[in-house]
Amino acid sequence: MRMIIEESAISDFSVIEELASSQNRCLSSFLDINAPVSQIIESFQTLSQRRPKLRKLGIYTKISLKNLCVSLQESSCRQILNQYIRGIGWDDLQYISFFETASDCLYIHIIFNRVTPETKLIDLNCLGASWQQYEVLRKSCYQIIQNSLSNRIQESTSIRNSQFATRN
Repeated sequence: MRMIIEESAISDFSVIEELASSQNRCLSSFLDINAPVSQIIESFQTLSQRRPKLRKLGIYTKISLKNLCVSLQESSCRQILNQYIRGIGWDDLQYISFFETASDCLYIHIIFNRVTPETKLIDLNCLGASWQQYEVLRKSCYQIIQNSLSNRIQESTSIRNSQFATRN
């Protein structure tokens, strides 16, 4: 599996509207993920306005997982994302995430607000994925994929056993 983490600063939250129009919503923090997009963007802007001189309001992170050996369910995507965000220590930030899947690829998009609920600020010097971020992502993916493979093997075995039992 190939992993790519891309991070960039954003000056507004219009990317949320773009992603919401074509991607599935995944997880969020400090907002209702099922709210209308305009309300979600307003929530981001309201928090950012606590730091009125701020020019780059958020951080856009795109995670690409390519050449997956299994297709992942939505719940698996949530688990990977939850473990990743907790692992990098950004679980106290306001964020919304989206995902898209292709045959052997998973793309996760995360929009983080740079202003924390306590009005602290995330420094842009931290942009650019570190080896620690890749390690956190690798561990969470490995665990979820292993569990997914184990579950599929157990399901196959159960189906085979039940088919064998009905024949006898």
